[in-house]
Amino acid sequence: MERRGRRGTSLFELLLVACVLSLSLAPLFYVFKLSRPPERESELEFTATLLAHHVLERIVAQKYANPESLPSMTSEEPIVVTPEGYRVVSEYFRNFLGKDLGLEENDNPKLYWALKPFTCQVDTYYLDDFLYKVIVYISYEELGRKKRVFLERLLAHHPPQPILEIGK
Repeated sequence: MERRGRRGTSLFELLLVACVLSLSLAPLFYVFKLSRPPERESELEFTATLLAHHVLERIVAQKYANPESLPSMTSEEPIVVTPEGYRVVSEYFRNFLGKDLGLEENDNPKLYWALKPFTCQVDTYYLDDFLYKVIVYISYEELGRKKRVFLERLLAHHPPQPILEIGK
């Protein structure tokens, strides 16, 4: 009889040890999960970020080519030509692949459908006499929710200096 009671106790002890072990490992797995780098949210978010970088780099290039220029503020505009044709393509995506009015479906269908979900908006704000902020918004819809990625950059603005005539 003594042996039977001993077996039940050892089974109970095994269950107790397994329970304690699983409870002690849970925080360890949680810490491991927190220490991993975050995964990329989605392919659409990644593409939106690349598009925002494209617009910012284009603005910076225009600034270096013409230091007096200021980037245009735009409303939310499509990145490719829409089938309806009533919305103008964002000026930052016109002349894309050499197309004057923007990329159309028959130009490059794969690229067109990859870029179709996105819209672009650019805002500029003066911070003081010689500094302004450019914010680029790229919007898209994912899983029925409207999402937006934005990048911003500070740029110096040096307005043209008046020419002074000496000796008059």
